[in-house]
Amino acid sequence: MLKSRVLYLLMLLMLPAAALAQSDNPRRDAEKMYQRAQGFQYEVENNTSADSLRFFRCVVDAIDYTLKSDEADRKPDKDGEVKLRHESGNKKRLVSMRPRLIDAALYLMAHNHRQDGINALRLYMKMSQSPLLTDAKEGDETTVAAFYLAQAELEARNYKAADRYADIAMDDDDIAQDAVEIKAQCMHDEMVNHSDSAKYLAVLAQLYNAEPSNETYFSWLMQFYSHENPHFNFENFIDKQLQDNPGSCIPWILKGETAMHAKRWDEAAEAYQHADDIDPKRIPVIYNIGVCLLNSAFDEQLAADDASVKNKKESKEERTKTICAQARNYFERVKAMDPHRDKVDWVTPLYQVYRILGDNIKADELQPLVKRK
Repeated sequence: MLKSRVLYLLMLLMLPAAALAQSDNPRRDAEKMYQRAQGFQYEVENNTSADSLRFFRCVVDAIDYTLKSDEADRKPDKDGEVKLRHESGNKKRLVSMRPRLIDAALYLMAHNHRQDGINALRLYMKMSQSPLLTDAKEGDETTVAAFYLAQAELEARNYKAADRYADIAMDDDDIAQDAVEIKAQCMHDEMVNHSDSAKYLAVLAQLYNAEPSNETYFSWLMQFYSHENPHFNFENFIDKQLQDNPGSCIPWILKGETAMHAKRWDEAAEAYQHADDIDPKRIPVIYNIGVCLLNSAFDEQLAADDASVKNKKESKEERTKTICAQARNYFERVKAMDPHRDKVDWVTPLYQVYRILGDNIKADELQPLVKRK
């Protein structure tokens, strides 16, 4: 008996698609789709296929045909009546197969079947709207499916779809922040006018305020303000962040970046020093302090004696060496923390500092590395 049923199910699996096309007989269509779904479910649950690709395709097909069976089952017959004959079986199948569908989608996407995987995620979204699952919310991962779809649509530059799916994903606290990032990227790529830019900046500022230490948000802010715009003053924004986040080093880094870009070396060094006081493990920050001090020393060499220098009875050369000595301390810290120059290339500036300070022994040790650069 069991053997004959298995053979029957296998025959159903081999039926051509045309034989399963919906007709004008909803009852018959519902039955055909129901049997088809059962066949795929049997293959999945009994693991009859050694092929992972086949296994996950069966997961997708089992759910697809279940939804099609239910859709036909809910259509009125020739007498205008709706008689649900497969509701119970279809519901049990969906609840049973649902946990595997996202795994199937991710597997397909990772194994050169990207569009099939995306279609599987869309099937999950369709399934979540099925009346069969109205009272079966446990185990529902609609927000997760929506998040992966948002990522896929963003990569395809379908920004409206990506934004729509990200809205759904935001209902999940565990991925809400990631979903907001997708929305922000959509807004960035669709910016056309001042209003668009203002909305984008508002979202970006909200993200940054929620997590001031996040390097991604930091880089997005720098990217946004790297394009000169009379409507947005970066330095005003930084001052506001320094007030709102006094314990964060990021606003000080932003201030240092801005001053450094404008070649205001002393101001930049001071800002970076504040960041270094808060977090002394940031190698690029320590390196930038040294760079700013070294450039300040170069400017000191070129500038004429000013009143402040004369009042201190300190010559330009002495002042230059004092600043370079400070720069040397920062570069040597970087050297100790990043000996293989994985983060920054400290060799050339440290070599220059040694030469200025007259420490030719240490300068000669570094010279071969400078030549190889």
